Amino acid sequence: MAGGTNHTFPAACVHKVLSNDYLLMEILLRLPILSLRLFKPVCKQWLSLITSPSFILTRTRIPTIDPPSGLFIRRSSQNFNEYYNYDFVSFDPRIPAKRSILFSFNSNAEIVQSCNGLLLCYTLCLGEYHIYNPLISMFKRLPPLIYDLHYDRNNGIKYMNMAFDPTKSPYYKVVHVGTHGSVYDDELDHFIKIRTYSSETGVWSVWDDLFCYSSFDGFCLGTYWNGAIHWFSYYERFHVIKLDIVNHPVLTKIQFPLPLTNFQGPLVHCDRKLFKSHDSLLLLCKDYDHSRHLNIYEMKNGYSVWSVKYFVNLDDMMRPYPTWRMPTNWRCCDTLSIILGERDEDSFMVIELSGKILQYKFVLETVSELFDSGKPVISINDCFECIASFAHA
Repeated sequence: MAGGTNHTFPAACVHKVLSNDYLLMEILLRLPILSLRLFKPVCKQWLSLITSPSFILTRTRIPTIDPPSGLFIRRSSQNFNEYYNYDFVSFDPRIPAKRSILFSFNSNAEIVQSCNGLLLCYTLCLGEYHIYNPLISMFKRLPPLIYDLHYDRNNGIKYMNMAFDPTKSPYYKVVHVGTHGSVYDDELDHFIKIRTYSSETGVWSVWDDLFCYSSFDGFCLGTYWNGAIHWFSYYERFHVIKLDIVNHPVLTKIQFPLPLTNFQGPLVHCDRKLFKSHDSLLLLCKDYDHSRHLNIYEMKNGYSVWSVKYFVNLDDMMRPYPTWRMPTNWRCCDTLSIILGERDEDSFMVIELSGKILQYKFVLETVSELFDSGKPVISINDCFECIASFAHA
């Protein structure tokens, strides 16, 4: 408003813009993908535009990453037919939660990793890996690995992880680490060989470098951020391991922040978990195992220093909600996600408590129930962020 004048647009002008497919497409292309998903049912014209191949291709070329809209959580069940069923827990009240999410390419697919809109999945019955975009039901089977004489299939570790950042490249990489050596080699468990699959070339590449085996024991739980995969290793208790794979595999270490209390010893920060949100790598940890305080540290792109982002008292968090009792053995692995919002009051973490999925907002200090799964999450490796994306598998 300028000079107190209320600017309005005549209904005829609005209708003229919205009835023009070209103008409407230009408007829709500038919206977050989650909004596009919500706008599909508006009318047939909008649905046709949003789902058209030309629109999806054009939107894919816009380098953005939407914030997570929810979580895929594997259901705990003794029934084999439900073993690969996932529930969708929504962060947005406009999007309903769903039970028994089944993937279009295989009903027995297991999620291995989630990375900026794409899922790395594995089907045990076929022994195949797939890249899958659940928003547009697009999938691609990865070509099988070809092993050499010094790469044993049956012994040692075999881990997969995924690297994808659409703001930097439309192509993704899949990183495979495995024990290097033969079954007759006494040093079988001492070295790791790295292979990478690129969606740009469509083939696996083998790197000549050999890495220490002990650093990779937590690689399968790694978090991709800022061109590198980050994880905790049991053998490196005071560091985050970082594998840079932008050009050439480079392994480095990031030291933990000092504890906020006077606690010292070998078990400092022994309860911990990594997350990434927006442009930050987040470290959730306790100073010591039985602490009732959570420290959330933030690392920016420069890898300069950890800074304290949030400090959470577990008892104070649940005190206004006596029906949701926080157990004394509550651990960081029960935190499923940490999301940094555009505003501090929009930032929250998602926790699992006796089968209930709860959202805790740091600044507002409020707890709300997002979903009741009825049973606890199977493990920390069975919860994956869902990010709306038009990226091609």
